[in-house]
Amino acid sequence: MKFSIKIAIALSLLLGTTGCKRDVKEKLPEVDPPATSVTGDCLGHILKNKENNLNISVFLDLSDRITEAKTIQKDTQYLKSIAKAFTDHVKTKKLILLQDRIQLYFNPEPANEGINSIAEKLHIEFNRNTPKSRIEETNRLYAEEPIKLYGLAQADAKQAKDYPGSDIWRFFKDNVKDYTISTCHRNILVILTDGYMYHKDTQMKEGNKSSYLTPKSLGALRLNKSDYKKTIQEKGYGFIPANDGLEDLEVLVIGVQSANTGNPYSIDIIREYWTNWFEAMGIKKYKIQNADLASSVEKVILGFINS
Repeated sequence: MKFSIKIAIALSLLLGTTGCKRDVKEKLPEVDPPATSVTGDCLGHILKNKENNLNISVFLDLSDRITEAKTIQKDTQYLKSIAKAFTDHVKTKKLILLQDRIQLYFNPEPANEGINSIAEKLHIEFNRNTPKSRIEETNRLYAEEPIKLYGLAQADAKQAKDYPGSDIWRFFKDNVKDYTISTCHRNILVILTDGYMYHKDTQMKEGNKSSYLTPKSLGALRLNKSDYKKTIQEKGYGFIPANDGLEDLEVLVIGVQSANTGNPYSIDIIREYWTNWFEAMGIKKYKIQNADLASSVEKVILGFINS
C-alpha cells in the first residue's frame, strides 16, 4: 500500500516537471530577437532608433554670392552652429546607439582638389567605436576648415574671372536621394544659399515654371504688389519639380536675401518659390530662413535639428 502511494507521488512529480519544461519551450519564441539582428540595411536596434540617428548633409552654394565678405563670414558661423547642433546631439546618446553622421556637398564638384580634400575632412561619422575626442575635433574642423574652403573658391573664381554657379536644381534631381537619404537615419539637408537658383548648364522652362530664378527673371515677373501669392498660383510660376518621393527628407534653407532692391516682396516671392517646390517633391518638414545675424540663426538651426 505504502509502496503504491510512493509510486503515485513519483509519477505525479515526473509529470509536473515535464509539464513545466513544455511551458518554457512554448514561451521561448516570444523572446525579443538580439540587438544585432539585421533589418534591411540596419542593425535592428539602430533601425528601431532611426529618428534619433542624425544624417546631416550640408549643401554649399559657391556661386557669385560668395563675392561678399559678409556672406562668407555668416556662412562660416552657420556651419559652426550646424556642427554644434550635431555634436550636442551625439553627446546625449548611449554608446551602443551611436549611428550619426555629417557631411558637405557641392554641385558641380569643384575642380580644385584642395576644396574636395576639405570636404572629405568634414565628412564625419560616429558609431560605437568612435572615441569621445572626435566630438571636439568635429567642432574644431567645422570652425577652421570652411574658412580655407571659401578662400580657395574665391581664388579659383578670380583666376577664371567667373563664378561657375551652383546647380541646386540638378543636385535635387541627380544626387539628393543617393547622397542625403538613408533608411537608418533621420535625414536633414541644410542649404546655404541666397535663394536664387541658376547654373549655365541647367536652364529649362515648362510653361511658367523654370529650373532657375535670378534677380533678372524675378524682376520680369512684376510681382511687386501684395497679391503676389495669388498671381503666382494663377499663372503657375515656380520651379520645375526636380524629383519626387522625398518624404523622408527634411530641409533647412539658410541665407535667403534679395538682390531686387526695387521690389519689397522679393524675399517673400523667393520663399514662395522654394515652399511650392519642396511640397511638389513631397518634402513635409522644411524651413526657409533669411540671412541674419549668426547668433539669431543659431537658435533656428538648433531648434530645427533638435526638434
